[in-house]
Order: sequence, then structure tokens, then C-alpha cells
Amino acid sequence: MLRPSRRFMRASRAFAFRSILVASSAVLALGAAELAARAVDAARPVRELRGLHELRPDRRWIYGLRPGAEGRLPASGDVPYRINEDGFRGPRHARPKPEGVFRIVVLGDSISFGYGVTEPEAWPRLLEASLASEASDASGPRVEVVNLAVGGYNAFNEARLLEDVGLGYEPDLVLVQFCINDLNDPTLHFDAQTRLHLADIPDEAYPDPAQRRVAAREPSAWLRACRRSRLCAGLDDLRLAVAAREPDDEMRRAAGAPIERPGPEWDWLEARYLEMAAAAERGEARFAVLAFPYREQLRGPDPHPVQQKLGELASRHGWVVVDPLPAFRSAARGAPLFLDWWHPSAAGQRAAAQAALRALACDAPLLPVSRGSCLRHADAAPSR
Repeated sequence: MLRPSRRFMRASRAFAFRSILVASSAVLALGAAELAARAVDAARPVRELRGLHELRPDRRWIYGLRPGAEGRLPASGDVPYRINEDGFRGPRHARPKPEGVFRIVVLGDSISFGYGVTEPEAWPRLLEASLASEASDASGPRVEVVNLAVGGYNAFNEARLLEDVGLGYEPDLVLVQFCINDLNDPTLHFDAQTRLHLADIPDEAYPDPAQRRVAAREPSAWLRACRRSRLCAGLDDLRLAVAAREPDDEMRRAAGAPIERPGPEWDWLEARYLEMAAAAERGEARFAVLAFPYREQLRGPDPHPVQQKLGELASRHGWVVVDPLPAFRSAARGAPLFLDWWHPSAAGQRAAAQAALRALACDAPLLPVSRGSCLRHADAAPSR
């Protein structure tokens, strides 16, 4: 049997030493980067989406925003976020409702929450600002807009939140924001927002339970370790931001599937909206839907199939549907209206607020505003 030469043995030992040295250096570098990321987190308490959210196993809406959380998220342009003591973005609102107040409760996801824009730039606050300017020169009631939107929510969470929390604000109008991903498997959106394991999601939360993802199972040991690492979680935030700007083929197919083929999704949405409309009626409030467009619709057919389907649904039940898509298409030659595939920019938020004001105050009307003055304010886009 041949023995390895001394030269070969020395080369092997040198190679092993260099490999150990490189691996040790990599571990030390990663450790230093992790410590640096944690030091940054100490100065800025929230640097990722999961810091804004908390599980709520005691509530049927599954999870929500963490009261008092605040920080900046690099993946959304380093925009500041603050969650109030009631667990929502924006100012707190008195309960019970004060005399002389007309109150709108907004339900929705990260679009209405205002992902990527400051809180005053989100369309619910812009709508309130326009209505406040109307109230200043009239004797009508003061209008408040209570923004109960939570990132990742779909119509299931929204219906449960309205019943459990929203009616406590004594709304006169319940306005639910629709996004096309409401009709997709919600696991992707829940996980992206919370980075927590949401094991007990009921089938009722899925537009099509048959398409429920296997990924809803307990995450792998590697993923659990990543979620404990500030460095890994920060890199994952950047990955999600890139994915939102240019969704992969799977996300594009998921967005288009409910439009292109018959399935249970629209029946599911109708059932959830019927629940919300019934809850609003119990609270002596009206019910309306804001059909938020997504980027690809700017160059799609006119009328778009999504808005057609929502219009048909509303016609069957006597609801009002606010359609900002025409306003978005008219404004598309100006400032960019989207930050990514889903989320509107500040300009997109202004276009949505203007469309909502015109539809709810002028065309329906569902708001306590005179027709002449509502047209004046609707034609002047909020300029916050």
C-alpha cells in the first residue's frame, strides 16, 4: 500500500489550515455584521416589518399592529412608521364618537396603511384633510377618517376586525379597500408582513382553500434561525422589496388567475363583503368599496375585468364602488403613481383620495357635503 508523500501531507495540512482560517474569518465577519445590525436596531427599534406586527391568537383577525411600535423600514424607503396605542397607524380617535362627528372607518391592507409613504400622505388622511377644509366653510358635521388598515390583510381579516373593533368607533360609513391580491392565497402576504408562523389560519381566510400553500407548515430550522438574526431579516426585507417591484411569474399568475378563470374566489369575496355590509348595517352605517388598481392595470383593457366584476357584485347588493382607475390613467403622464407592483406612491395616494372624494361626496353621495362644494374640492387634488 502506497503512503502519501511528505510533500502531499504538508500541502493537505496547509490547505486544511487555510480552509479553517477562511471559515473562521467568515464566521467572525458575519458575527461582526450581526452585532452591527443589532446595534443599529438598538438605535432604531423597528427595522423590519415583523417589528410592527404581533400575533393575536385571542382574536379572529389573527394578527395586528403592535401598539406603540415605531421605526423606519429600509425596504420602504426609510419611511417613518408609528403605531398608536390602539394598534393602528395615525391619530387615535375617541370612543364613543363625539357629538357632531361623521365618521368613516377604512378597512384595508398595506395600501391604505400607507406602506412607502408618510402617514399624512396616505389616502385616508388626505381624504379627511379635504373634508376638513369643506367643514371649515360650512355648518355640517366634522368628518373623521379612522384608518384601521393592516398590512397583509384580506377581506377575512377585515370582516373580523370590523365586527370586533371597527364598530366600536361608531362609523357612519364603512369603506373597505379592495386589492387584487385579496383573491390570492393569503399565506404569502401574512408571512411577508409578520415573519411569524401563522399556523392556525382557518380555511375561511382562503379564497380557495384547495390552493392552500404547503408553506403554511412549521418553518424550517434555518428559517427560524434567520428570523432571529437581524442581518438575515434585513437582507430578507430587501429581497421582498425587490420582489414587490417586479413580481415573479408565480405572483403574476396568481394575480391574474381569478380574472382569467372561473373559481371560488369571487364567491368568497362576495360572502366576506356581505358580512361587512351586514355588520355596518347593524351599526347603522353605510357600506362602500374602494377598488384600488395595481400597476399593470394602467395599460390594460377599458373597462377592466376586475372593476367590471366588482361593479356587478355591488349592483346586486346596492353598494357603492369607488373606482380610482380612470383617475390613475389620467394622472399617469405625471409623477410615478406606484412604488412597486402594488403600492401607490404619494402621487397615487393623492389620486385615490381625489377619486374617493368625488365618488362618495358628489356621485353617490354618502358624505355630508354639498354638491357644489364637493365638486370644488374634488377637482383640486390634495397637495400634502
